This record gives sequence, C-alpha cells and structure tokens, in this order.
Amino acid sequence: MSRTKTIAPVRLHGEKTVAPDKCGVFSFDEERVRCGREALLPDEQTRDMAELFKVLAHPTRVKLIRALASGEMCVCEISEVVGLSVSATSHQLRQLRDLRLVRSRSEGKLVHYSLEAPFLVSLLDDCARHFSDREAHS
Repeated sequence: MSRTKTIAPVRLHGEKTVAPDKCGVFSFDEERVRCGREALLPDEQTRDMAELFKVLAHPTRVKLIRALASGEMCVCEISEVVGLSVSATSHQLRQLRDLRLVRSRSEGKLVHYSLEAPFLVSLLDDCARHFSDREAHS
C-alpha cells in the first residue's frame, strides 16, 4: 500500500495560497538573472551533455565505465567483470563508443576497449561520493 504525503500550501500575507516551492509574487533581481544567463552553455553543447547523461542513465554502462577505469580490456574480459553475455556487453559498449566515451581496437580476433573520456571516472567518483555523503547524513 503506497502512502502519499501532502504538503499544505503556504498563505502569504493574506494573499492567494501558493505551494511552498513557488514564489508568492513574481519578482527577480536583474543582476542574478544576467549572471544565470551567462552561466548557460550553448544549446548544442547542452543537448550533447544531456545525451551523455541519457547514456549514463543505464546501470550497465556505468559498470562498464568503472571496469574500464582499471585499464584496457577485451570484450570477453569486460563481459566477465559485469556479468553479461559478450553480445550484450558489445551492444552496451557500442553505445558508449558512438558518443566517443570509449575507444576500441582490434587485435586479431579480439576487440579491446579503453576509456576515451577519462573525465567520466571523476564524474562517477563525484556521484558516488555524493550518495555516500547523503547516506551518512541520513
């Protein structure tokens, strides 16, 4: 049975009722707005970043990146690390390769993968730290 928690709206100075996550009036500081706009990235770069996070949204691909953080491996080794078939592993690696997050090289009948975007390790480490800190404070 699911439970729903309802937050009562807040009443501001006898005016209309608003939810606690909204302003009661429309007001803004022009300098803050200017600084916020300057912090925005170009639309194309924003779309590329969103696509990156969409690809990282799959737990298997996060595991693949963490595994490759230890160094280059062939698809067979990676599949053993993450517990998937070679075919499923190759499919997931292809999506990472399409975004140039990993690179592949053939050596005879083996295909080896390595990280092409090492910033991913730092990103995932920061995420792990965020969730560890959050759990420690719970």
